[in-house]
Amino acid sequence: PRRSTKKMDQGIASSLSPLLEGTSGAIFAGGAGVAAMGMALTFARSSSRTVVGMLKRQLTTTLEVTSKDAAYPWVLHWLKTSGNRPLRHVSVATLEEAAGSFELVPSPGRHLSYFKGTPLLVDRAREYGTVNASSGTPWERVTLTTFAQPGKTRFFYELLETAKAECEAARRDDETLVMTCWGTEWRQFGQPRRKRPLESVALAEGIADSVVADVRDWIDSAEWYRKRGVPYRRGYLLHGPPGSGKTSFVLAIAAHFDLDVCLLSLSEESLTDDRLALALANAPPASVVLLEDVDAAFVSRRKNNREERDRAMRQSASSLTLSGLLNALDGAAAAEGRILFMTTNYVDRLDDALLRPGRVDVVKFLDHADKHQAASLFRQFYGDSLEAASHKFARAAVRRADDVGRPPSMAELQAFLIEHKHDPDAAVRHAADVADIARARKPTTTTRSDDENDENDDPAVAPVRSRGRRVLSALEVDKLPWNPQPGWEDLLTDPGGSSSSSSSSSATSSSSSSSRR
Repeated sequence: PRRSTKKMDQGIASSLSPLLEGTSGAIFAGGAGVAAMGMALTFARSSSRTVVGMLKRQLTTTLEVTSKDAAYPWVLHWLKTSGNRPLRHVSVATLEEAAGSFELVPSPGRHLSYFKGTPLLVDRAREYGTVNASSGTPWERVTLTTFAQPGKTRFFYELLETAKAECEAARRDDETLVMTCWGTEWRQFGQPRRKRPLESVALAEGIADSVVADVRDWIDSAEWYRKRGVPYRRGYLLHGPPGSGKTSFVLAIAAHFDLDVCLLSLSEESLTDDRLALALANAPPASVVLLEDVDAAFVSRRKNNREERDRAMRQSASSLTLSGLLNALDGAAAAEGRILFMTTNYVDRLDDALLRPGRVDVVKFLDHADKHQAASLFRQFYGDSLEAASHKFARAAVRRADDVGRPPSMAELQAFLIEHKHDPDAAVRHAADVADIARARKPTTTTRSDDENDENDDPAVAPVRSRGRRVLSALEVDKLPWNPQPGWEDLLTDPGGSSSSSSSSSATSSSSSSSRR
């Protein structure tokens, strides 16, 4: 029985052997085929990508516009208004929160548009990992792709020119753009302002006409300057008492010539010589640069009292020097093709080097209001039909203001007329009350503090001036890249003083600030 069982097992094994060998061969062959097919598919896919990439490079042309470039808002405006195809995927951009004004712009992703009958594939990408440190906005780019044909480079030139023209036409109908300097880059500050008519600024006879004529002549004389090698730039200085309309006149000039206004404060703490030079060099071409209250930024070399000059220099918070300003205005690296306006309430505090031609070419004095200005302002409020009433108001307002030792300013006259904006008869009857407004704003005589008297006791020792707390302007708060916590000012020490001189006060401030946080 054992022999029969062994023979049976051998027979079964011998009969199944061919079958098992055939199965393993089939499985191996099938696996090899699948692997070969996968390799073929991988090669085909890689080859197809290469072929598609080559065809795309040869048959299409692209234009990339980043959010850093000035053309970026032009392209977005063109896409939302003149793309010749309604947008299906949009994002909201609020213009004026108080008024509830907003607009819809293309959202990140791909869109189809047309320009002069040519299809455009628009790809708007947003990178949240990369943000602008000054504004906190993410980095964006728009890529326009179309079929490659001879002359397509000119096609993109025409598209950008059209987008720029449409964007500026939509904004410049009744708005003036105000820009401020973020580092060395000019950015829009707030919402665009309504254009101020030149006639709304009542100045003494001949002043507005002469400045407008000079600006017009400068704009039309670019070729004349180039041929003679004369630097193509123009500087204006408006000086006069507060409230005489200096800044308003600059805004009206900018609106009259369809120019933007680039506002720059020379007393800003972070402003240095290099940053000022770069800011003026990078100013937009169709703009007016406005430097307000230039007398507050420097100490004039006219001062004969060295102690007074040194004390004023210690109190100055700006890092800008007079030499840096002079070089930025008229130095070897000074920019051309710009109009610069400076304003000051105290022209006698300015250095002679700042007032020389080439830096300041035109100087105009804007004084307190006279009868002509008062009558002109009255007619602006109530219409030209009240000619006789305007002269009566002007005589009464200017005459009674003599009681306070000076005529009223234009700001004071405007404040008075606003109180009677719907009743011209009441404005004429109470014109003598303008003197009360001027008297309320008349500066009073102040005495020096005990600290100033102590400072003069020993002029050889320069006291350390602590910055302490101060109120930040809206512009300074808007530029902060972080959210300041209460008491952060106490942690700062005077940049010109010695930290060891105020170590105890700094320690106290730090402990109190930490407890508050």
